[in-house]
Amino acid sequence: MAGRTEGIVAAAALALALAAAPAAQAQQVVKIVVGGPPGGLFDIVIRNISETLERGLNATVVIDNKPGAGGAVALEHVRNAKPDGLTLGTVNLAAAANESIIRNKAYQLLADFEPVGMYVHPSNVLIVHPSVQADSLKALVDALKARGSSNYSSGGIGSPGHLAGEMFKSRTGVPVTHVPYKGAPPAVMAVVSGEVAYMFATTSSAIGQVSGGKVRALAVTTTERLPQLPEVPTMAEAGLADFNVGDWLGFVLPKGTPAATRDRVHAALLAAFADPQSRERLRKATFLPVDKPLGPAEFGAFLRAEVDKWATVVREAKIGQE
Repeated sequence: MAGRTEGIVAAAALALALAAAPAAQAQQVVKIVVGGPPGGLFDIVIRNISETLERGLNATVVIDNKPGAGGAVALEHVRNAKPDGLTLGTVNLAAAANESIIRNKAYQLLADFEPVGMYVHPSNVLIVHPSVQADSLKALVDALKARGSSNYSSGGIGSPGHLAGEMFKSRTGVPVTHVPYKGAPPAVMAVVSGEVAYMFATTSSAIGQVSGGKVRALAVTTTERLPQLPEVPTMAEAGLADFNVGDWLGFVLPKGTPAATRDRVHAALLAAFADPQSRERLRKATFLPVDKPLGPAEFGAFLRAEVDKWATVVREAKIGQE
């Protein structure tokens, strides 16, 4: 009888241990906060590398979409997160420009975050609504001047599309008004619906509409034509030289994150972006790998240079909270 009792106790203990094992072995969750809606730049990038990234981090990766204020809403959330490596922020050209555009932010890009790295570039394309009688860049400029007043959309104030739109306005003298949206997808749909005449869109968010004939692509802002749009000229080929609004995508962690944790995250991201399958998926989605990925120190220096660069552009274009 005693042996039987001991057996029951042992079996019960084993059952409890097995029940507790999944909780003990459960992977951590790494949240990547994205300053745009589903289908936006970082959303697409992270989904394409998530499988490899999860292996590198030994964690489940989830995307937390927090659009608004050109990514400022998302970065404020990251600033307030615990510096434990479980919350990553995403930054691009808009984050650098916002340092001069949004003066009452709850964070400072260069002071409140730990740079992790930069690994990939998006591409951009100038698209127009079919009602705009233009099949070339010159024809677009002529059509916009003939209209006398038109609107263009972007993914938000200070976004690459906004900065490109203001540079285009300055270089050509077209009479246009900026209409900001919360992210690239709704901005593209504004062109599709005819709410606005055109926009400089991320290629990933617009290529489906271009292929479907919903919008017309007139030029790409890259230095070379894109394999996905081989018939679309570069801005230089279309007649507007030195039109350089090159976007970039990088990652940051909350200030105070231990260096060892930051370096581990960088190593996992580096491996994820170097993975051949991930690279091919990103290329198909119109994202270009950087020639040389930037680590924490190099990316920190790059961020400082970008903040200074876009401060000049913002000041000269008189871009402010609209």
